[in-house]
Amino acid sequence: MVYQLTGAVQEDIDYLASNMEVRYDVLNNLKSETTFLSRITLSNKGQSVIRQGDWAVYFCNIRMAESRYLKHNPAGYVLPGNYGIRFTHINGCLHKFETTTDFRDIAAGSSFTFEFVADYWSVARTDVMPRWYVTAEGLSPRVIKNTDDEELKFVGNFDTEEKWKRFVADRYNPYTPKERYDKYYIAHDLESVQYKIIPTPVEMTLETDNHVIVESDWKVFDQAGLESEAALLKEKLKLSSTTSTGGSKVITLVVGEVAVPTKNGQQFPSMHESYSLDVDPSKDAITIMGNSSAGVFYGLQTLLGLQSSEGRFPEVSIKDSPRYAYRGMHLDVARNFVAKEHVLKLLDVMAMYKLNAFHFHLTDDEGWRLEIPGLPELTEVGSQRCFDLKEQRGILSQLGSGPYNTTSGSGHYSVSEYKEILRYANERHIQVIPEFDMPGHGNAAIKAMQARYKKLLSQGDKLEAEKYLLVEANDTSRYLSVQYFTDDAINPCLESTYNFIDHVVKALVDMHSDTQPLTTFHFGGDEVAQGAWINSAACVGLVQRLNLSNSDGSIADKLKDYFVQRVSNITLNYNLQLAGWEDGLMDVNNVPYNRSLLKNSKVIMSQATHLYFDHPYEPDPEERGYYWATRFTDTRKVFGFMPDDLFANVEIKRTGDPLTRERLCETEGACPVLAKKENIAGMQGHLWTETVRSRDQMFSMIFPRLLALAERAWHKASWEEMDNKEDRDAEKARDWEKFANVLGYRELSRLDRIGVTYRVPPPGASYDNKKLKAMAVFPGLTIEYSTDSKNWKEVDEGTNVEGKIKLRTR
Repeated sequence: MVYQLTGAVQEDIDYLASNMEVRYDVLNNLKSETTFLSRITLSNKGQSVIRQGDWAVYFCNIRMAESRYLKHNPAGYVLPGNYGIRFTHINGCLHKFETTTDFRDIAAGSSFTFEFVADYWSVARTDVMPRWYVTAEGLSPRVIKNTDDEELKFVGNFDTEEKWKRFVADRYNPYTPKERYDKYYIAHDLESVQYKIIPTPVEMTLETDNHVIVESDWKVFDQAGLESEAALLKEKLKLSSTTSTGGSKVITLVVGEVAVPTKNGQQFPSMHESYSLDVDPSKDAITIMGNSSAGVFYGLQTLLGLQSSEGRFPEVSIKDSPRYAYRGMHLDVARNFVAKEHVLKLLDVMAMYKLNAFHFHLTDDEGWRLEIPGLPELTEVGSQRCFDLKEQRGILSQLGSGPYNTTSGSGHYSVSEYKEILRYANERHIQVIPEFDMPGHGNAAIKAMQARYKKLLSQGDKLEAEKYLLVEANDTSRYLSVQYFTDDAINPCLESTYNFIDHVVKALVDMHSDTQPLTTFHFGGDEVAQGAWINSAACVGLVQRLNLSNSDGSIADKLKDYFVQRVSNITLNYNLQLAGWEDGLMDVNNVPYNRSLLKNSKVIMSQATHLYFDHPYEPDPEERGYYWATRFTDTRKVFGFMPDDLFANVEIKRTGDPLTRERLCETEGACPVLAKKENIAGMQGHLWTETVRSRDQMFSMIFPRLLALAERAWHKASWEEMDNKEDRDAEKARDWEKFANVLGYRELSRLDRIGVTYRVPPPGASYDNKKLKAMAVFPGLTIEYSTDSKNWKEVDEGTNVEGKIKLRTR
């Protein structure tokens, strides 16, 4: 088979996909502060020559390739160096390269390489996306075989400083075993933490010598209104009901007044979630009382958490109440879709650890994930990612989803599935907060409504076709979003935009009405690109009519303010609170919009430096995740977060250099003290899914960090109130030691039992005079070593080894 200059046939595309292997290497991040150098190698593993032709390779590059040229040359750019390769940016992360007449043949068994420059840096294997594909006009695309790989084996190793550092001043290096050992070091392996609860209760009196064993002859009595809580308890312990109160071998669930003692002057803003739990072996009885059904639910979660592996419950008396009324977890299902059953599993574990808010990020540039009655195109087109340059069958492939709609790039929840999620959450006292990101991040919605427009216009219904359009046909504004989209800004100057939003909000209200009435609509509002709407005739007219000042040239921010007001009016009509991201409620100078426009005066702590679980656990190129806010966030860092005093969390710069609170405050001019702590409603962890394409990847990024989030959201530690940093750090280290022991000896096995994947960190090790010392970040985990990568032995205090060994944590 020989490829001609033009006229590739399907057989040619199939050959290339099967026999042309790709290798991607980051070569150097340090030659420039703003760009890095990469290399692509194409190897011909087949028997025929690969020649120049009209075929092209499409791939996701999360950094704009050759931006100095492509930003101003949409038609493409021929790489210098006589490679015979032309690069083109399509949209978002999607790029393509194709051959020119200067392309040199790749003989059978030979390879061809070319280099290119991209923006910023790339220091992690998961920066590179899988499922590169090859196609030609009129032919079916095919995934290049060796890139269809979640392990990303086609990506070269990050084995030099030039590859794993972001810039010259970057102090981060992958941890050595000794550095891990020192970082993990815990003075006390407690070995037995059977009755330690996460999150920590306010008051707990425990007698471990006395206990009850709940067996099948026990019964559950529940007060009217607690049927859902009783059902969950009976399912977990395999018990039946009784209508008789009192007596032995009865677990009693009741609503009543629970008074929780204050400690260190702490107030409890959500007393309705308070509970008491009493296990009385002398009466063979267990009583859970809550100020509400939610309090009862958290009491039974504590009871289940106390159960030993032998089925015993210790004699205990607990009084408990949460630190914050809002304890949340955010999940992005737009970048990569998450199946309903995995969402339900996440809700299960959230409930186990007393989290009560689920922020459901349902739309973004890369996908619209919820069926909206009356607007079928939102899911027919907006939820599907495929190779369709006209974007009529779906939106373009992004983030390694490949050319077909069979991967995690595609998918949506039907109305019935969404209602099932709502019911499941409601039974577990979790509020669902749906987010529909706009006016930025609107690519999927825009393309879906354009497909609707074309369909209805072809049927002659122009008026209906225009009813929900989100962009102006003749708007020539040019912009590039943070994620490199050129067309993702929903136009705030069109009445059809607000028709669309009203339709979506009404549909949501209807979906929630019979299960969990909708209270909050999250509109996102973040990352609107400068340059959007500048040449929109509708926006020019609106700016003139409203006399919007444009002295700083930030028309996007002026119109975004107007957009927030209009959306606020819509949500007000449905008696909803309006929520948004911080930068969605500020202008270009970080000045907040008029807060009186928003009914909700509360703030949720969502700091990316400590609470974004899509960031790596370690500063290592083999760790999954982006790293724009911080180089890493491990479980200990989440555990140590102090939401009431943000500047007390200052420890390190983005470069990896140490930083003190005093130095930061001096540099910034001031570090204001939080004036009204009562305005902090709570805190929330987050998982964005750009690099997450499977269930195990998702859970491994969330767990065990979620447990540390739950601890801080429910329980305020005594060390958080200490002014002296040295004393605070010492007390925090002692508290972490207890928490880490509980994870290693107890809580991770609970996750095992319910089928939840979590990250097991590599071990730390110290080696001296042939004696090996090893340590896991969580005591209780097994560490093994091997000299041949085949036979593994457990490390103990007497382990002596010579030569090179491998270590692993189980």
